[in-house]
Amino acid sequence: MDLVYISGSPRRRGNSNALAQHFLDRCREQGAAVTSYFLNDLKYQGCQACDNCKTIADKCTLDDDLLPVLEHVFAADLVVMASPVYYGDVSAQLKGFIDRTYSYLKPRYIAEKHPNRLVQPKTLVFILVQGHRDPNAFADILPRYSDIFKWTGFAETHPLRVVDVYHRGDIKEQQAAHEQAVKLADKLMAEYNYLH
Repeated sequence: MDLVYISGSPRRRGNSNALAQHFLDRCREQGAAVTSYFLNDLKYQGCQACDNCKTIADKCTLDDDLLPVLEHVFAADLVVMASPVYYGDVSAQLKGFIDRTYSYLKPRYIAEKHPNRLVQPKTLVFILVQGHRDPNAFADILPRYSDIFKWTGFAETHPLRVVDVYHRGDIKEQQAAHEQAVKLADKLMAEYNYLH
């Protein structure tokens, strides 16, 4: 399995990355080849609304550090995105990446039965870690982005959300979240191995 991890956190040792590592380590143990991209380390722009990906090319034409990441995600078997919740949304780093996946959509995608260029629907694990302890706060993030992901070809989204994780290192106390990450890794690896 070719697994791509997209980190939207500015902290490599932040809570969202720490939780993601439980999932990634379990997948590695079962044979997945994991490539990690830390968006905060890359130099890239948000979508420029040039529409080159709909007119002169079948992919994004912005020549920056994000281009090979988009290509790798396009080809991967499984994608994991992780972000802290900032101001009621994913981080700016991850939002910039998600906006650039607009290039996965075909021209006239709104009228297309199959609107994206992906050959096969892609499985996505979407990890969100928030400091606010009320689970109803910012609960709209998951359904809102799930609809976008389906559009762009991530037909199956598996959310992994943890609340009340505010200070650096708080995720260590969230044993249930660790177990959930491992269980999800086992499930997705078993499904992949069964099909391949």
